[in-house]
Amino acid sequence: MTFLNPGMLGALALIGIPILIHLLRKKRVVVVRWAAMEFLRLSQERQKRRLRIEEIVLLALRCLIVLCVVMAFVRPVLRSLGIPIPGVNARVYAVVVLDNSFSMGLKGSDGKTSFQRAQSAAQEILSHVLKPGDAASLVFLSNKPEEGIGAPSYDLRLVQRRVLGAKPSTRATDYLETAKTVSRLLKASKIPAKEVYWITDDQANAWESSKRESAKSFWKEFGGLARLTWVSVGTDAKERNNLAVEPPILANQLVTPQLSARLEAQIDNFSDKSYSDLLVNLIVEGKKVGTTKVNLTPNGSATARFLYRFSQPRTYTGRIELQNPEDIDHLVTDNSAPFAVPVREQLKVLLIDPHPNPDPAHSESFYLLTAMAPSTETESIAPTLRTEDSLVGVNLRDYSAVIYANPSHISDADAALLTEYVKTGGGLMLFPSTATSPSALNSSLTNAGLLPANLATRKVLSDTDSLSLNPTSITGTVLAPFKDTSLMDIGGARFTAYFPLELATDADLNSTLVLMKLSNGDPAFVERKVGQGRVILSAISGGTEGSQLPLRSSYVPLIYQLTSYLGAGVSSQRNLKQDEGLVLKLPLTDSGKPVQVTLPDGTTSSQNSVLNAQGVTFGFKNTSQTGIYRVQVQGSKTQEGFAVGLPSQESNLTYTDPSQAAAQAGVPSNNLAVITNVERLTASVQRSRFGVELWRPLIWLIVPLMLLESFLAQRFGRRG
Repeated sequence: MTFLNPGMLGALALIGIPILIHLLRKKRVVVVRWAAMEFLRLSQERQKRRLRIEEIVLLALRCLIVLCVVMAFVRPVLRSLGIPIPGVNARVYAVVVLDNSFSMGLKGSDGKTSFQRAQSAAQEILSHVLKPGDAASLVFLSNKPEEGIGAPSYDLRLVQRRVLGAKPSTRATDYLETAKTVSRLLKASKIPAKEVYWITDDQANAWESSKRESAKSFWKEFGGLARLTWVSVGTDAKERNNLAVEPPILANQLVTPQLSARLEAQIDNFSDKSYSDLLVNLIVEGKKVGTTKVNLTPNGSATARFLYRFSQPRTYTGRIELQNPEDIDHLVTDNSAPFAVPVREQLKVLLIDPHPNPDPAHSESFYLLTAMAPSTETESIAPTLRTEDSLVGVNLRDYSAVIYANPSHISDADAALLTEYVKTGGGLMLFPSTATSPSALNSSLTNAGLLPANLATRKVLSDTDSLSLNPTSITGTVLAPFKDTSLMDIGGARFTAYFPLELATDADLNSTLVLMKLSNGDPAFVERKVGQGRVILSAISGGTEGSQLPLRSSYVPLIYQLTSYLGAGVSSQRNLKQDEGLVLKLPLTDSGKPVQVTLPDGTTSSQNSVLNAQGVTFGFKNTSQTGIYRVQVQGSKTQEGFAVGLPSQESNLTYTDPSQAAAQAGVPSNNLAVITNVERLTASVQRSRFGVELWRPLIWLIVPLMLLESFLAQRFGRRG
């Protein structure tokens, strides 16, 4: 227990007044011996004992009344938190943490969004809880927290204006990352009394990063820096149903006027309610061009698929959205997802077969050429066959991808050319076969840093021991369409020869990926990112040498998909995540020209393109907003667009109890106060700040004590 007015404790001396009066009122008794009254002596002794007890009771009541009056002025407080305030008038440094992740846009039954309630709570704290002379900082809570006001500001009205001017962002929530920012501000301040007001909607996903063991020590330290008042402003757990459209996926990497685009978007149902025939629309350049239906089970998901043919080679933008997004649920932000589709005239591919077989049935290049360009009409992929063993005289920049069929070895000079080509965004694919020397290929390409895996000695199997591709082992996005074997069974072909692939020891695990495995668990296709480009190594032949794959219907789409993926390059990536940089390759005529980017909120940013060894490139990193970005090269016809999608994990609005979650994260419970009744925010904060004051109960106790004292004094007086 502590006292808000400890100076008044001296008034406890007033308790001596009733005692003094009691002592002064005692009368001296003169003893007179009288035989006639002797028989009354015993009765008188009993009467004196009764009177003494009554006087002691009255004395105790009067002392208790004085004690209660004094204690009411002293204002005793029952404390529950571990960080003391130096005094009732001490100056405080408060960090107001305002959650502005997009889940805060959820509207409750009161007609207000969680963010609006958060703004009201922050205003209440700044105007009623904090007082003139206190300092405050403002931090916006998200997975990339921002300082609205960093250094402590004594202008609380300025902080209020920043709160009123704030809007929900399109970011996810991360309590740990925000706490790191707050911790830095607290440590920088020299004001001893520090408080943190954490205003949020209590989303379960926000604690994910705090579940790591390393986070517990941080949260424990954080809890000792300041008093943490947690203000819950989210809607009721029963009102958090939500539907969400995840960022669309372009199923085919290559889109041309001759080849329709396959767009897919997963629709998530974060509720216990089912949806039948839910309408999903495809919007291209502001016009609805397609509609499909999906059925959603409780807490399930479904995929909305669209097939659309773009008429001209350019970049198109659009979105996939739920029909009537305003009426579907109470969080509109994630009811649509943007996309951008680059449509190309053709994809030029250089196919190198140093040892072509004159018999087409046994020629790897024949099958690969047929898969890339099945007919004599204009095709989306335009392959060029080269049968020479050297790249001398070849301008690799004319091609989006290079494919080697049956390479015996690659010279050091060619390996150097390929390295420069891949690092600047080109794609390389290798199909080894009978003529391939594993040691020679390993030597030249490993030294060049291109080989995703080392080739071991080729294995030849019997028909009974033959292998197949394992669709369930597919990782990454390039071969994702082949996971669904009901549409296309890529695992039906058998292989009696393959090269065991051992991941290169010099390869960064973050840049090397096994795209698919064989049925025995050995890698079938391995990808490695090199610079801005990619290299894919196959364990099987591209032709019929030890393989039935070219004779299967899945062969053409497989080769088409791999080639399109390699040829797309990093500069063709138009659908990005937040904070993922954009890289564009521009024509030489655009060198040095200003490039203007229009952000989703309408603001613009301008910077010049750069001419370097990679050609004319333009890089843009400020992709914190989600939506459609427009790119225009001034003085040129070059126009581009790209899309940045929402973080899908933020759409799951599942509630978690902040007290339990904080305790599991490592926050000391004695330094945490959780406030759920925002309407009584000020009173709740005062209790969490100072504890429970007892002066009101003491005042209410004084009244019945005085009445009891008057009653007993009157009654005892009559009897006396």
